[in-house]
Amino acid sequence: MDRGVQVTHFIKEAVPEARTKAEAEQVQTQIKRAIFDDKYNRAAGNKDFAEFVDEVFVPWAKASKRSWQDDEERARPLKAFFEGKRLRDITPMLIEKYKQQRLNTTTLHKRKRSPATVNRELQVLSKVFSMAYDNGLVETNPMRRVHRLREAPARERYLTDEEEKKLFAILVGRRAHIRPIVVVALHTGMRQGEILGLKWENVDFEQEAIFVAHTKTGRPRKLPMGEPVKVELRSLKQDALPHEHVFSYARTGLKLTTFRHAWEGACQAAKISSLRFHDLRHTFATRLRAKGVHEMDIMSLLGHTTLQMTARYTHAIPENLRTAVNSLTNGPAVSSETHPEPSLTVGLPPRSARSAPRSRQLATGTEGM
Repeated sequence: MDRGVQVTHFIKEAVPEARTKAEAEQVQTQIKRAIFDDKYNRAAGNKDFAEFVDEVFVPWAKASKRSWQDDEERARPLKAFFEGKRLRDITPMLIEKYKQQRLNTTTLHKRKRSPATVNRELQVLSKVFSMAYDNGLVETNPMRRVHRLREAPARERYLTDEEEKKLFAILVGRRAHIRPIVVVALHTGMRQGEILGLKWENVDFEQEAIFVAHTKTGRPRKLPMGEPVKVELRSLKQDALPHEHVFSYARTGLKLTTFRHAWEGACQAAKISSLRFHDLRHTFATRLRAKGVHEMDIMSLLGHTTLQMTARYTHAIPENLRTAVNSLTNGPAVSSETHPEPSLTVGLPPRSARSAPRSRQLATGTEGM
């Protein structure tokens, strides 16, 4: 016999679970399969998880998604938790342990990690295994047997009129550079990345429009410039150095990559709590809806692909709800002439049929209809 297939003598351990010869042979077959897979069949789930993420998933995300950096960041805790694990070693039970561990650890800002954050990480994990499955590296996606965490309802936060006054009151002096960014956000609904990446070549003062070339969805859109935006950008254009980007560092000309600390400092100075910059986008949508703008138009301005997503950005303003209810109180009373009392005979047969003898009703089939 060819020594290359003679593996029986390598199995030295007794298997107490095997009570019969048939069971022992079955165990032997499983052990042989495991030995073969581990040594020869590297494609059968033996690929290291972290290596697969770095070599396959991340390059795919970079080539396919504008938000690839988010996916790369979400993959970091996954690689750390499953360090040294092969693809086939990751089971639904192990993923459940990951979920609990992530929920029980705080963020860098010492805040409790939200279920939504963990769910976004699990989406990345599911995509990783889908790609591994498509490439024949695993037999199944373990995420199919893992339930997502229940998320809290979407927050309803937007800038109120009073807060807006307080905010712009402090956007002067050393904070004046934030003012045009906030104005653009409030009056166009552009995302932070879209604003910071805006170039002068995409600002058309003659057509009074802004062309957003690079968007999250990959679909460029053209936005009309309202008067507040035109005033801010014209002023910025006059005073700006010949830099490519609208919002850039004065010394280097490089575009602003973030202004999180400046934004948080401004909100703190204005005594406005729990307001993210992204909430200005919600404010834009909410104010348009309050003005009666159609949802399809709001969806187009925001660059959404579904009305469901747009609905998450539009919130009811309490004052408008109160006005709506009060309009019923202040309106004319409902007249009984306009809305007469419903007839008690609605749904009954015509009077002639109801007054007909019972024998006739049975004959015409009206009984029991």
